[in-house]
Amino acid sequence: MRILASHLGGALPLLPRRLDDHLAFESPRTPELPSVAVGRLWYDTVSHVHGPALAAAAASFGAGRLVLGTDFPYEDDEVFVRSVDYVCESGLTQAEATAILDTNAADLLGLSGA
Repeated sequence: MRILASHLGGALPLLPRRLDDHLAFESPRTPELPSVAVGRLWYDTVSHVHGPALAAAAASFGAGRLVLGTDFPYEDDEVFVRSVDYVCESGLTQAEATAILDTNAADLLGLSGA
């Protein structure tokens, strides 16, 4: 099963270390660290064009787990266009931006053979 978390996973990019640190006394029989588990999820890029949030998600999960999200129909016209443009303007490498805007969705959907 593939799970796509919307809005960059919400607060999730900020929590893996805290979740790992609390695992021993909150849920000691958990089979893997939460920081490992979050790496199996997928995340859309909806952050209302906030580049630092996108950078934090890419640093936390890897840009290879991010796919383009637009929040349509709640954002349209110029804001809709910005939801694509900000991926390229957020400080990610060109390769990371290209993957997010192009190839990662095929991986998520099982269409790339990866």
